[in-house]
Amino acid sequence: MKRNILFGLMFGAAVLCSAGLQAQNAESYESLMRSGNTKFASNDFISAKTYYEMALKQRPNDTEAKKKLDQTLVKIQQDSEKQEIFYAHLDAGDALNAQNKYEEALEEYNKALAIFPDDKYVGAQAETIRGILKERSDKQEAYNTAIAQGNNLLEEENFDAAIMQFEIAKDIFPNDNLPKERIAEAKRLQSVYNEKVSRFNNLMEEANNLSLRKNFDGAIQKLNQALEIFPNDSQAQTLLQTMQSSKATNDAYNAIIAEADQLYESKAYKEAKTKYQSALSVVSGDAYATEMLSRLDPLIAQQDAEEAARIAAEQEAARLAAEAEAARLAAEEAARKAAEEEAARLAAEAEAARLAAEAEAARLAAEAAAAAEAERQAQIQTTLGAAEGLFAENKYVEAKAKYQEVFAFDEGNATATAKIAEIDGILAQIAAEEEAARMERERIEALRPQYNAFIKEGDKQYASKTFDKAVEAYAKAEELNIGETYPTEMIERINKIIEDNKLYELNTEAFTMTANTPRRFTFNPVDVASRRSNYVILKARNLTPGKSFPMIVSFGGDGGKNGGFVLAISESEDTKTYIFRIGGQYKWFSENNNWIELISENDDVEVSLVMISRSN
Repeated sequence: MKRNILFGLMFGAAVLCSAGLQAQNAESYESLMRSGNTKFASNDFISAKTYYEMALKQRPNDTEAKKKLDQTLVKIQQDSEKQEIFYAHLDAGDALNAQNKYEEALEEYNKALAIFPDDKYVGAQAETIRGILKERSDKQEAYNTAIAQGNNLLEEENFDAAIMQFEIAKDIFPNDNLPKERIAEAKRLQSVYNEKVSRFNNLMEEANNLSLRKNFDGAIQKLNQALEIFPNDSQAQTLLQTMQSSKATNDAYNAIIAEADQLYESKAYKEAKTKYQSALSVVSGDAYATEMLSRLDPLIAQQDAEEAARIAAEQEAARLAAEAEAARLAAEEAARKAAEEEAARLAAEAEAARLAAEAEAARLAAEAAAAAEAERQAQIQTTLGAAEGLFAENKYVEAKAKYQEVFAFDEGNATATAKIAEIDGILAQIAAEEEAARMERERIEALRPQYNAFIKEGDKQYASKTFDKAVEAYAKAEELNIGETYPTEMIERINKIIEDNKLYELNTEAFTMTANTPRRFTFNPVDVASRRSNYVILKARNLTPGKSFPMIVSFGGDGGKNGGFVLAISESEDTKTYIFRIGGQYKWFSENNNWIELISENDDVEVSLVMISRSN
C-alpha cells in the first residue's frame, strides 16, 4: 500500500525573507550574487545557497555561480557534520555523568564546548562536574586507600574486613556507586565461600562413611569433588592417597576372588583352590577365602571318583552300540523288499487318476472363459467408478491414472478417453497458475535482500527515534510489495507515537497559502529537555498538480531567524504528510524558538496541518 508521506531535506539555519523572495524575478544576476556573497561571508549558508540558485536560474551555465553554490553546499554539509559531532560528545558526556564517571564526562563536555563554546547547557554541566571533582580531590586519597585495602582483603577471602573497608569508602563518598558495588560483591563472594565450605565438609563426611563400607571408588569420587572446591586442602589430599592405596589392594583381592568363585561355580575345584590360596596372600587370614578352601578338599575327592566312574560307563556304552548296529542292518534288508512291491501298486493307481484329471480340466477351462469375460466387464465399470470418484474430489492426477487403467480391459474406451482429455485441460490450467505463483515467489525472493536492507535501516532509525528516516526506509520496503505487513504496521506505529506526543497543533483548520506569501505561527518555546526529539509535521495538497515546487519552512525567536529547511511539495493532487526532524538542527536545540514560518515558492498550496511533536 502506498503511503502519502514525504520527507523534507534539511538545508540548515535561515531562509530568505518573504520580501526578497517575492522580488526575486526582478533582481539582477549581479545583485543576487552580491547578496549570496554577503550571506556566505556571514556564515548564513542556507540563504547564500538560495541566492546562488536564483542567480543560476538567470544564468544557468554561469561557472562562478556554480562554483559558489558548490562551496556553499560543502559548508552546509560541514555544518551538519559539526552538529553531529557536537551531539555525539554531548550524549557521551551525559551518559558518563549518569554513571558518575566525572573525569570522562568532563572530557566529553569540553570537546562539545570546543565546537560551540557558548552552549549554556553544556557549560552548566561542565561547571557542575568541576565542583564535584574539586570536592572529591580532597577526599580521594583516603577513599582510594580504603578501596585498595578492601580489594586486597577480598582477594585473601577475608570478607568481613574487606566489607569494613568498603563501608569506610562509602562514608567518604555516599553517592559513589563503586563502594556499594564492592560491598555487594564481597557479600556475594562470602556467601559463595561459605557455601563451598559447607559442600566441602559434606563431601569429606560422605567419603569417610563410604570408606567404612569399603566403597573406595565412591570415597575417591567424593574426595576428588572436595579437592575441586579446595585443591590445596592437606587433609583431603592425605585421605585421597589412603583411599587410593586401599582401593588398589581391595581391587586386587576382589579380582582374584571373582576368578576363584567363577572356577568354583564351574566345578573347576583344583584351579579354584589355587586362586583362593592366592587371595590369602593378598589379604592374609581372609575369612571368606579360608572358608572356601575348607570346602574344596572333599569336593575334589568326590570329583576324582566321579571321573573314574564316567570312564567305565563310556566303555560299556561302546560295546552296546556295536551290538545295536548289527541288528539295524538286518532289519533294513527285510524292509527293502516290501517297499518295492508297494511302489508298483501305487504307480498303476496314479495313471488312472491322471486321465480323470485331464477330463475335469477341460470342463473347467470352458467355464473359466465365460467367467473371465464377465469379470472384465465388471472391472471396467469398477475402474470407471473409482476414477469418477477421484475426479469428483479434484484428485486429477490420480483420476487420470485410474481412467488409463480402463484401457487395460477395453482399449479405446470412449468414456475414459473423453475424461482424460478433460483432465489434461484442467492440469494445464493448474500448471499455468502454479507457474505464475512460482514467478511471484521468485520476484519476492529477488527483492527480499533489498526489502531486508530497508527494514534493517528502518529498525535502526526507529530504535534511535529518528522517525523521519525510519518512515522513509519503511515506505521503501512497503513499495516493494512482497506481501509483508510489517513496514505498514511500523509506519502506523510511528504516526501514532508522533500524534500521541504532539506539543503544538498550530492551525485549527485548513488554509490556502498564496505563492510567495509568508504565514507565521507563534508558540511558547519547547522545553529544552525534549527539543532534540522534536519533529515538524505538515499536511499539504498541491493546488496545481503535475508540477513540484519548494516550500521554505523557517523558525526563530525574538532575536530573529535561527534556521529552517525546504520541503519539495509533491506534484500529486492528493494530500501528503511531510515529516521533518527539526530537533536535529543545533539552533532549534540551543535557542528559545517561538515561531515557525511557511513560504510556498511560485505556486499555491493548501495546508491542513502544522504540528510540532516529539518522539517520546
